[in-house]
Amino acid sequence: MAAGDSLPALVALSLVEAFFLQRTIFADETLRTVILGALGVNVLLKGIWSLIVWPLLFNPLRHLPTIPGFMNHAKIIFDSPRGRTPLEWMKTIPNDGLIHMRDTISQSYLIATNHQALLDIMSTNTYDFEKPWRARNFLARILGFGLILSEGPAHKKQRKALTPAFNIKNIRAMYSLMWEKTNDFLEEMEKELRLNPMEGTNPADGVGKLEMGVWASRLTLDIIGPAAMGRDFRSLQNTDNKVAESFLNILEPTTEKMAFLAMNFTLPQWIAQRVPWRLNEVVANETGFLRNLCNDIVREKRVALTESKASAKDLEADILGTMMLGGDFSDTELVDQMLTFLAAGHETTAAALTWACYLLTLYPDYQERVRAEIRSQIPTGDSPITHTDLESLPLLNGVCQEVLRLYPTVPATIRESIRDTIVAGKKVPKGTRIILCPYAINRSPEFWADGDSFIPERWIDTDASGKMTPNNNGGASTNFAQITFLHGQRACIGKDFARAELRCAVAGVVGRFAFEMQDPKQEIHVAGAVTTKPVEGMHLRMRRVDGW
Repeated sequence: MAAGDSLPALVALSLVEAFFLQRTIFADETLRTVILGALGVNVLLKGIWSLIVWPLLFNPLRHLPTIPGFMNHAKIIFDSPRGRTPLEWMKTIPNDGLIHMRDTISQSYLIATNHQALLDIMSTNTYDFEKPWRARNFLARILGFGLILSEGPAHKKQRKALTPAFNIKNIRAMYSLMWEKTNDFLEEMEKELRLNPMEGTNPADGVGKLEMGVWASRLTLDIIGPAAMGRDFRSLQNTDNKVAESFLNILEPTTEKMAFLAMNFTLPQWIAQRVPWRLNEVVANETGFLRNLCNDIVREKRVALTESKASAKDLEADILGTMMLGGDFSDTELVDQMLTFLAAGHETTAAALTWACYLLTLYPDYQERVRAEIRSQIPTGDSPITHTDLESLPLLNGVCQEVLRLYPTVPATIRESIRDTIVAGKKVPKGTRIILCPYAINRSPEFWADGDSFIPERWIDTDASGKMTPNNNGGASTNFAQITFLHGQRACIGKDFARAELRCAVAGVVGRFAFEMQDPKQEIHVAGAVTTKPVEGMHLRMRRVDGW
């Protein structure tokens, strides 16, 4: 018997029906008193069953290692950085793949900790788990009901239809676009540095200051626009770009936004959206603008394709065209997919580039070594490149992989079992919440030696002759040791796109500039409602390095 199937709840429902029936037929006050009293007793019994009897006597998860207390799920939401506390639990609580905790109403949560648990949740029994509907409905305000938020058969259909657009051949064909935009990025940053020279320097010296997070977001927006929908937003050249501003307003990391997120994950949207909180208006305005933008793009592309009778090759020039060619989506569904790619496809990589710059200020020797490696392969910053030029560089790839491991853009996510299932050999009842925590898994001693340390060499193999080549496992024994992009049927469909984009961006920035923190003593805090960013921003002192 599951917690939601208790007899008192069924009796209470019948009595409620009887109560409303008797109001129209009977006027007997005694009968009404008896019915209301019985209803109260059954509500009490339901509470006792849910809060005490089921969790302590019947829940099959009660024998698992359990974290004491009832507010631990809130700790995860407001953790800084998010994932730090689950990582501590993984290090200190002996377990066989699952750690159990309860919320304030005794609902069970499980934290997956080992290969088998992660395999069962993300691959073997993937469709036994879905994102909780309240979280899904809130995120849909930002992302639309595209691939990320679809579930079950709808997800299978969408995944199948979108996979051709993200095959490795198409991703590698996009390197030229990514490199072109990276060069625009470098040129615009140089202009900014000349306008904002560091104190005591000559503007002609090319030493200036800027905030990398904003610039990284502009770069990735200008890549995803043409790649996903054939629209160049030119946010690099236009600092007042409305699209970039909208995402900044929604995703800027603040404590208020974390509290807003928690409220929306707790309450149904029809209640949450009526709470008199200014962020409701902000989200409504910004997401309304973005949805209208995507509507316009889909409509314009549909008209242009009809009038021009474009060929299949023309259609495949961007992801939206490929989707239209497939004919699997209505225009409304195309808008949802575009919202998803616009948000997930640029903010995630922008955050990764920001953290890459941060780590390379902490480890300047790696910055110098990566610069030397890039310049040995690519003669100048505006030289044309192929995918091989960047994918073959072992240290560049090692740095990018460590950034993605240590600073996953989405540090924790949640699922709910929609039926009784099995995880790591344990029966998991329907309605159990499952926490997947990339931040913790990617650093866990279960998988990594010195998991908290930045060691790009993990991702480099050296043969007997001393030749170095990139590897894709970081020395871990399983692919599930790094779940930045998740795995299995729900793995991020754009993971290869994101890695290519990050390679180009890091190669460009490090190839042309030497950089350090403007204030070396500044403490950086990791936060963010959907993606993780530095709360203080990433304020860098940058200098152009001659010769590239």
